[in-house]
Amino acid sequence: MAVFRIEWLLRILCSVAAGFAIGHERHRQSKSAGIRTHAIVSMASCLVMLVSEYAFADAVKNDPARIAAAVISGVGFLGAGIIFTQNGSTHGLTTAAGVWATSAIGMTFGGGMYELGAFCTVLMYMIETLFQKAFSYTPPYTSMPIIVKMNKNGSPKQINEALLRMGYNHSENKITQSEEGWNIETTVRTNKDLIPSAFVEELKKEENVIDVVSR
Repeated sequence: MAVFRIEWLLRILCSVAAGFAIGHERHRQSKSAGIRTHAIVSMASCLVMLVSEYAFADAVKNDPARIAAAVISGVGFLGAGIIFTQNGSTHGLTTAAGVWATSAIGMTFGGGMYELGAFCTVLMYMIETLFQKAFSYTPPYTSMPIIVKMNKNGSPKQINEALLRMGYNHSENKITQSEEGWNIETTVRTNKDLIPSAFVEELKKEENVIDVVSR
């Protein structure tokens, strides 16, 4: 049986502090995995390292690296749950990578490598704050002016909803109404690959749309 050591508490507290610091930046960015998630992951990783190193120290075939390897795999599944795709764009990659790295930092403190854990915590915080604006990627937008003709049963709101459902942004420029129906002139914007002919055909399938012309 392992004999309790005060240093274990110090390692746990250091890992929680590291998780708090890294999670604080994610919290400021309104990410789903914030302070509590990072602090818990870091603390749990540290705890697993302590259990792996000391709880089975008397075992003949003690292998501390085995449990540590399992932590890395387990946190990988947690990170996968943070990543999601919306409107053709992938979100959550940085947060998922941060959770995985926080786990490794917690394991570092669990192994008693205080200096390395503190250095990596500061480095992680710098990467997530100082590098965010300098190296953030904003997908280029493609724009295409179009004219949508609708019958009397249609409405501009229907086109707005259809474009949003298809994953496109747009700016309404001019809407006119006549005896035949509606005439909507707008500019479609997207960060996806925009194939004009395919887009026009897809929008023509909407109910009450008579014709779509790209300019």
